Amino acid sequence: MHLPLFELQHVKLAWGLVKHRRSKPKANGFTTGACFVKLRFERKPGPAKANGLLAIDQKGLLAVQARHYGFEPHAMPFAQLLEQLHKKVQTLTGEVLDGAVDLHTFPKVLGYVFNPVSFWYFHNHHGTCRAILCEVNNTFGERHFYLLNDELKRDVPIDHGMLLHATKVFHVSPFFPVSGRYEFRFANVGPRTVARINYFEDQTLQLSTSVSGELSHPSAGLWGRTLVKYGWFTLAVIIKIHWQAVKLLFKGAKFHRKPAPPSQLISHTEQEA
Repeated sequence: MHLPLFELQHVKLAWGLVKHRRSKPKANGFTTGACFVKLRFERKPGPAKANGLLAIDQKGLLAVQARHYGFEPHAMPFAQLLEQLHKKVQTLTGEVLDGAVDLHTFPKVLGYVFNPVSFWYFHNHHGTCRAILCEVNNTFGERHFYLLNDELKRDVPIDHGMLLHATKVFHVSPFFPVSGRYEFRFANVGPRTVARINYFEDQTLQLSTSVSGELSHPSAGLWGRTLVKYGWFTLAVIIKIHWQAVKLLFKGAKFHRKPAPPSQLISHTEQEA
């Protein structure tokens, strides 16, 4: 049976916070305001949705375009990209993920975007999130995916605070080696959403990061205020990343040269809570 393509059902917007705290090798950190969106896709064909100022797969003052995501450079729209992602995630997890797919990401603002990490949430037909694909980008133009799921608890949502793990295999910061492990914890209950990633090396917490906020269906006025408030958000993110690097260098933090990226684009470790 030929299934309908994934179609965008709705967009939610949040004004929230990004927190970034290094414990080792030198203490450092920042907290900054941020705007992010969550796009919900389902296999429900229907008329195109109105999304206010947010352009989908098109150019706009605020936009989210499928070409900025995925396993390799492409020009596919979201409907086709979702088919590719969905097939790969179902194959690797062995789960029947016949529900909605949500994308949590920073939008492109005034033509610019940088997403250190975006999250794809895959649900079953009960609406239970059973797999999360973390799409990680570094400042060298490289990308890697960490696929998280728990095969031991088939009916339990993994985005309600479950602790998930992954071995670090991808270079992100020049002040940390490509070793150790990540602990992920996602809390999506009601409008409140939190994505937290902690990095450990030799059982010691080195880095704690999080993105949090309260999602809502945005009005035209909220989109306009978002554009005014966060018009230079992407530029600010890039500046903050490099400024933190400068401060760490002055503090004497060890610099690690970028190694070759991992041979596998997706890291998948079945989880145990």
